[in-house]
Amino acid sequence: MKFIKKILNLILYHILYKILDPIYIFLDKKHVRRSKNIEFIPSAMNRKGGTYSYGEWAYIIGIFQTIIGDNIIKKTDNKVLDVGCGVGLLLNSIKPYLGSKGAYIGIDVMKNEITFSKKHYPKDFYFKHIDSKNPFYSSDQKDKVKWEFENSSFDIVTALSVWTHLNEEDAFFYMSEVSRVLKKDGKAFITFFSLDKEYTNFQNENLDEKPKFHLQTKKQYIFDKKAYDSNDWFYPSWAEIPERAIGITNLGLSRLFEKNNLKIVKHLKGTWKETPGIFFQDIYILKKKI
Repeated sequence: MKFIKKILNLILYHILYKILDPIYIFLDKKHVRRSKNIEFIPSAMNRKGGTYSYGEWAYIIGIFQTIIGDNIIKKTDNKVLDVGCGVGLLLNSIKPYLGSKGAYIGIDVMKNEITFSKKHYPKDFYFKHIDSKNPFYSSDQKDKVKWEFENSSFDIVTALSVWTHLNEEDAFFYMSEVSRVLKKDGKAFITFFSLDKEYTNFQNENLDEKPKFHLQTKKQYIFDKKAYDSNDWFYPSWAEIPERAIGITNLGLSRLFEKNNLKIVKHLKGTWKETPGIFFQDIYILKKKI
């Protein structure tokens, strides 16, 4: 019976879904009237990075377009660096704020995703592969590669689910790069699994109950093992390596921001720890102290 169920799931959710999804996207575009920010959502074959559903892509695009728009002063002509851009999910959120004089640059350690993005999106948007090592995504690349961008050159820096895959040493190194390239009056929008007071409360809940705000299990998000003996970086015991999923304590985040001359403008709590909110991971909006 389990074997038959497995075969049916394979046929329905992998083969059939990938066949029907491009047809749906083509037909759906004929009905879109009031939004241009979903026109470049790729088909299921190329939607990657932890978010597979077309509907969830559209949801995340709208969420981040709203959050970014509500927290930047200059609404157009922004120069944007999208760290860990993958196949361009956040590009769709950022497009409205580029204007005629702005620019979008997406960087990622995954070469295949950069190659796809270069082909899929208009040439107005620039994508660059960073030959940098990550034990989970790119274990055969180089350690700690500095970004080839000038100091104070970006109005906006985004990073969706990047620091959730960085150990402590790499987290500090790349946050220093964020601080270096961010303009004095710029904003960074970065997501984390923040192990704060709400997380402590979450740990004490009945972890066998179904979550209220997502469709995964609560036990997936118990960060109970130290990442390389760090006192502030943790990962779940089910993960084969720490960089599969990283959570950071409040003290760790404070050190991370303080060391890199950044301060918190706003913290939007993530629904992953059963806290009502607008997005799954914690979103931190940051700016330079001076």
